[in-house]
Amino acid sequence: MRIIPLILILCSSAAVAASNFYANPQLQRQMPRAFALQPEAQSFLQPAFRQTQQQGDALVSAIRKDQQLEQAISQWPNLTIEEQIPHLKRLFKLEAAVMGIEPPTLLIDNHSYPDRTVYFDFDPEAPSTGTVYLNPDKLAERDKFDSLAFLIHETRHSYQFQRAFSTGPEVDDPITSGYANAFKAQKSLKGFSFSDFLTLLNEYEAFQFGNYVIGRLTGWKVQMPDMGTFASQFDSEGNLKIDLIQLSEEVSELSLLERYNLLAKEQYEMRQSKQ
Repeated sequence: MRIIPLILILCSSAAVAASNFYANPQLQRQMPRAFALQPEAQSFLQPAFRQTQQQGDALVSAIRKDQQLEQAISQWPNLTIEEQIPHLKRLFKLEAAVMGIEPPTLLIDNHSYPDRTVYFDFDPEAPSTGTVYLNPDKLAERDKFDSLAFLIHETRHSYQFQRAFSTGPEVDDPITSGYANAFKAQKSLKGFSFSDFLTLLNEYEAFQFGNYVIGRLTGWKVQMPDMGTFASQFDSEGNLKIDLIQLSEEVSELSLLERYNLLAKEQYEMRQSKQ
């Protein structure tokens, strides 16, 4: 029996872990208009971020006008998932109203999609409001703010999806077409790494939106390292940890994807240290 040196096993394992984390140009070039790291999608970044801030601020303002909901969020880490659920449903209705969309189907149970913690179910071939799903048993095992962040995130997907596949006058603008391309890529491409999937325009913006709202509500004190890449996360000062808009405006011989991968090393190493 051939004995493989331990160092080769470790190197091979590290290479696999890295390939499963960093952004892959070969995959993203298949549908470049779907990914925040591709030049064809750069027109999405600035208007989408302005929209994220504007609608995020509107949701924060609406929450603060609802004293019961605001108080619950201020005590969120002390609530059980059962105590959180009524407030999640209240926030769901409020978010849909603020975004001006028809509310999607909301399922909070342990059996509709038993293998998933959270999910947004959609079909580009049959546009609808979609379905937002939260699994309370799985969420109870995670960080306390995850249930709140995921509810905001998955409901944001319904806004994106309804806008992407509407027949309104904005169908050809960069945000709308970016969402549409991302949802199509999510269904058709295979072999996503962590960074590939989370820099799809719909995932990139939905995580930004959820993190922005939680950040505003908590004075940027809550850090949720599993909520997207650093390109969708904010630091304790309310600044993006990796600002793709700023990076895309800088002159460099490296592509935006290559520069992102260099800056993403910190998140990669942080995730590896937890395993």
